[in-house]
Amino acid sequence: MCARYTLTAEEKEILKTHPHQIQGEWAPNYNLAITQKGLVITADEPDIIQQMSFGIVPYFAEGIKLTRDTWNIKSETAMESKLWRPLLIHHKTCLVMADGFYEWKKDAKGEQQPYRFTVKDRKLFCFAGLWSQWVDPETKEKFRTYGILTTEANPLVAEIHDKKRMPVILTKAEEEIWLSKTLPLDTKMTVLDTFPQELMKRVKVGKRVNAVSTLKKPNNDPDLLLPLNTDDDL
Repeated sequence: MCARYTLTAEEKEILKTHPHQIQGEWAPNYNLAITQKGLVITADEPDIIQQMSFGIVPYFAEGIKLTRDTWNIKSETAMESKLWRPLLIHHKTCLVMADGFYEWKKDAKGEQQPYRFTVKDRKLFCFAGLWSQWVDPETKEKFRTYGILTTEANPLVAEIHDKKRMPVILTKAEEEIWLSKTLPLDTKMTVLDTFPQELMKRVKVGKRVNAVSTLKKPNNDPDLLLPLNTDDDL
């Protein structure tokens, strides 16, 4: 958690809420998974929307292949981590742009049933994230990656997610706090709380979303978002 999310907004929709320059061409993503590119805004460059790879590659890594879960960062213990503490101290904070995320619950057949969670009053919102830069020792090419902070799930998400976790969703005011490079770190950490369930919505979606989209087997289209319209939809 959170290993799969969506950013289906077109570029013009993104610029309405965050009027910055988007680096590179962006296409809506209905099934954004680990190692794929997502849109982030960093505290270092708050006027640019960058594309980075989902899943942090530490600066000291031997290569860019992920060898452990670095896409989720437990907010409650992040300051105790040798990996995350330096990023927090040096304000390597970022906003991860999204408009929904998926979680799974085992159904009666023991199969993974996906649900999509969104925010009621905003189509586009941001997760609290951290980012890092790895430099190829031979080519000196820079490779930027990000991870998403998680926290205790609210009841709406906890009913689905067996580990009772959810991504940290920021309010607009909290976005400014999380990107600040001048506020004390203790102040910034206060935004890493649980988003209220009454401000969220969930729908059961088809199991086709379970498959990660790849170049050989693309699985990334608007139909993935279609609700199954059951009593589980809230």
